[in-house]
Amino acid sequence: MYNCSKLRTKTEGVEWKLDVCRKNVTTLLNADRISSLPDELILEILSCMDAKLAVQTSLLSTRWKLLWTSIPCLNFFSRSFDSSLKVGNFVSNFLSRRNHQVDVSSVKLDFEVGSQEILAQIVNYAVSRNVQKLLVIVNNKRLLFQDASLCPFSSKSLKKVTFSIPCRTPTTTWDFPALTTMHLESVEFFDNPVDLFSKCVNLKNLTLEKFAVFVQVFVISIPQLSNLRLNNGKNSIIVNVVAPQLENLTIRNCSIEKLNAPQGLTSLCYEDYHPPQLPRDCFNSLNKASVNFHFSRITKPYKEIDARETINMLQELHSAKCLTLNLDIVELLNVYGGLLADVTTYLDAAIKMDDASAKVPLDTYSSTIFESWIHAMQVF
Repeated sequence: MYNCSKLRTKTEGVEWKLDVCRKNVTTLLNADRISSLPDELILEILSCMDAKLAVQTSLLSTRWKLLWTSIPCLNFFSRSFDSSLKVGNFVSNFLSRRNHQVDVSSVKLDFEVGSQEILAQIVNYAVSRNVQKLLVIVNNKRLLFQDASLCPFSSKSLKKVTFSIPCRTPTTTWDFPALTTMHLESVEFFDNPVDLFSKCVNLKNLTLEKFAVFVQVFVISIPQLSNLRLNNGKNSIIVNVVAPQLENLTIRNCSIEKLNAPQGLTSLCYEDYHPPQLPRDCFNSLNKASVNFHFSRITKPYKEIDARETINMLQELHSAKCLTLNLDIVELLNVYGGLLADVTTYLDAAIKMDDASAKVPLDTYSSTIFESWIHAMQVF
């Protein structure tokens, strides 16, 4: 006969163990594990949050009350406010109560409501606290600034800057000796930026996005520049790039008629609706070049002038070890194959067609070769 007392003892033992497990799980679930983290790690977490949310964590406990005052990365997003007045009040209170002994490593401003004065207040405070990274984005087109006076003209600590602001560039020189990377978007140039960048002696990476130029000849002169990107520019008729250290040049949809670039360029990426005029013997160091033209031929055939200008441009890129062309260019040159008979320049390169994903070695420009390209495209 089975011993009921032993069975009851075993059952009670199992229940006791389950009860202990439940208590342990409940303790773990109720524990404030984030608060047990060191301050340095918590500050890293708060640095990824909007400044308003970071301040609200002060209500969690006594320990959290002042943690937000020491975050090194400041993120201000105006979408959490419904008026410029509330944005301004919050910014003033935040900056005045922040721990001023702690430097600011980065600042991100993303404004839909606000004013130029509020942005200037934040930027000037960040510069006074040795900020290294500064990103300013204005998403409201109605907030059109007459100039970029909110941008500090002097900072010994700034290394990376992004300004996406509908404004004119300042007439005063930017004094950023430590700056290495700059991204400007929605900016208008009414004067050449020669003096603007003259004190950015370590600037190596520059991107101009959705910019407009109101001078006949647009000059970009930066001695240490190695990477330059020009995207979606307006009125940039003649562009002179004076940068002896430049290695990579990318230009997309800028409607440039004449482009002057420094010798020593190793990579060129060019995309537009028509070819620019290039200087002779300035692209002899190219390792790779990518050329994409989107000729307008919806209601009319290819133009001979486009073919001649394209051939002239490709002649100047003959030193490229790898040249990438899009289908529009290949079809254009196939239509005007007779023009190729007058070209005697040889290519020590291989041309890769974007649309065909095929490489064809070139001995010379000839209509026969372009016919073989068309055949290769049909195969692929």
